[in-house]
Amino acid sequence: MKNNISEKLKDARQRLGFSQEYAANCLGIGRSAITQIELGNRKITSDEIQKFCQLYHVSADYLLNQESFESKQVVFARGFEELNENDQQEILNLIAFKKSMAGL
Repeated sequence: MKNNISEKLKDARQRLGFSQEYAANCLGIGRSAITQIELGNRKITSDEIQKFCQLYHVSADYLLNQESFESKQVVFARGFEELNENDQQEILNLIAFKKSMAGL
């Protein structure tokens, strides 16, 4: 289990298949800042923590505590990518149906 914020951020980025460059662009910081954060050489502001949480689909509790957690979105995305195209379309159709039934 990852137990420090630097390791957790690197792990979350890699699980999503994001490059450091992509994450940096999304967060509005330099790639070298991502490297330094992941190495534990740079502190992270509270605003950056919020941005990382949104980008990586993890909670601040997960990043800041000794908790192991993957968001439902990450688990879903990983499972969805493993399906063939027909099965993916069935899932998308089911989501659209459920949303229409819920009035979303």
